[in-house]
Amino acid sequence: MTQVSTLIDAKVADRAMLKHPFYQAWTQGTLPVAALRAYSRQYFHHVEAFPRAVSAVHSACPDRDGRRMLAENLAEEEGLDAGKQDHAALWMMFACGIGEDEAAVHAQQLNPETHSLIDTFRKLSRQSYAAGLGALYAYESQFPGVASAKIEGLIERYGISDEPTLRFFRVHETADVEHGAVCRRLLDQLPEAERAEAVAAGAELAGALWNFLSGVEASTSLN
Repeated sequence: MTQVSTLIDAKVADRAMLKHPFYQAWTQGTLPVAALRAYSRQYFHHVEAFPRAVSAVHSACPDRDGRRMLAENLAEEEGLDAGKQDHAALWMMFACGIGEDEAAVHAQQLNPETHSLIDTFRKLSRQSYAAGLGALYAYESQFPGVASAKIEGLIERYGISDEPTLRFFRVHETADVEHGAVCRRLLDQLPEAERAEAVAAGAELAGALWNFLSGVEASTSLN
């Protein structure tokens, strides 16, 4: 029997974030800095909302060891470990590091696709444990590769190498390897009756992430 995580991987591959023209332009250095700043203003609101999705999956998890692992993930997102910053604060450091203003980030009017991404994560994380876990995996399984590509693009193409600006991506380059592995183990333990829902949720979330990038791309006139 094919593992649930493998089935989600196949769905994600069709809409992998690194295949999107917006991210390809980033890694190639052809994305205007103004577009990076617009992206940073939009994406902050997803980063700020994301811990609530993790929390919902954690609370619905029926397995004690699974809850413990998800709780560790949530603690990292919220910056509860001593000396660690929450991930929204790390993202704000990135935004300000590329020339954004904190007040402008908070006040940004969201694209419809940004609203949809946040709402999709919220909906799936509350729909069921299987759906929330599938959505979480579809996101976190992609992020180490995405973070590495973003770091390389920022350093090599945009000359941005100061560590405070890169820290959000440095953290996710490593942390989401473990987070993705945790989700993979939990997914592959799901009962047969819950597997299809997890796969469908992973595909839906991958689509919402892709559409988010398309929304930023359209709003910054990159087409």
